Amino acid sequence: MHTSVSASIMVALSVSSALASPFATTVVDYNAGTNANPQFTDATTALGSAERFTGELTAFAGGVTPFNPAFGTDEIVSVGSGGFLTFGFDQAITNDASHTFGIDFIVFGNASFFDSSFPNGSVGNTPTLFGSGGVATIEVSTNGIDWELAAITTLDLFPTLGFQDYFDPFATTPGTIETDFTQAMDPALGLNDLAGLNYAQLLDLYNGSGGGIGIDIDSTGLASVNFVRFTNNSAERFEIDAVSVVPASSALALLSLGLMGATQRRRQ
Repeated sequence: MHTSVSASIMVALSVSSALASPFATTVVDYNAGTNANPQFTDATTALGSAERFTGELTAFAGGVTPFNPAFGTDEIVSVGSGGFLTFGFDQAITNDASHTFGIDFIVFGNASFFDSSFPNGSVGNTPTLFGSGGVATIEVSTNGIDWELAAITTLDLFPTLGFQDYFDPFATTPGTIETDFTQAMDPALGLNDLAGLNYAQLLDLYNGSGGGIGIDIDSTGLASVNFVRFTNNSAERFEIDAVSVVPASSALALLSLGLMGATQRRRQ
C-alpha cells in the first residue's frame, strides 16, 4: 500500500516536471548595455517560445525561417556591450547524458542566412550569416547567485525555423506543422558543412528541429540549473528570441505512465 502510494507520488512529481514550460519563464535581471537596439529593450519578449511567424502587425509579415528571422519589437531583446540578461526557468536544465548530442538547453538568436538565390533560399557555396551580432558569455546557476561558465559563443548556428511545412523560405502565411524548439541540432556542424545546400536540403538537415544554438552544461560540473545569464563582453550587440530546455528522454515516458495511471484509477 505505502509502496504504491510512494510510486504514485513520484510519478506525479515527474509528470508535473514534464508539464512545466520548456522555455524561460522569468526575467531575473536585464541591463541593455551601451549599444543595444533601442527598439528591442523589453526583456520579457524573450520569455516563452521562440517566434514562428513574425511581423504580424506590419506589411512584411512572414514565416520565421533560416532566411527570414524574427524582427518584431515584441519578439526579440537586444543586449549591448557591457549588458546582461538573466532568465529563470520553472523546468530545470539538467546535465543529462541521454540528451541528443549532449545538448542541455538551446538559445534562439536572430541570425539568418544570406540567400544566394533569392527568393528561392540557398545557402550558397560560400555560406554567409548575418544578424548573429557579438559574442555571448553564457553562465548557469542553481540559485541565481553562484555562477559557472557554460559557453562563450556567437548566437548563429542554427537560425530559427518555425514550421516544418514552410516550403517557401519567405512564406507569408503560418505553417501547420510546428518544429520542435527542444530538439537540438548537431553542434559538430559548422558553416562550411552547409555549403551548397538549397532550401529543401536545409529542411532535411533540420529534420523537425527549430534550430538554435545548443549548449552543454557538462563542463560546469553542475547536475542541474534553473538560471541562465547572458553577458555581452564584446563590441557588438546581440539579440535573443528565446531559450528552451532540452527534456530528459524519459520525460515523455513518465508523462505517458502518469496519464495511464490516472486513467486506470478513474476506471476503478
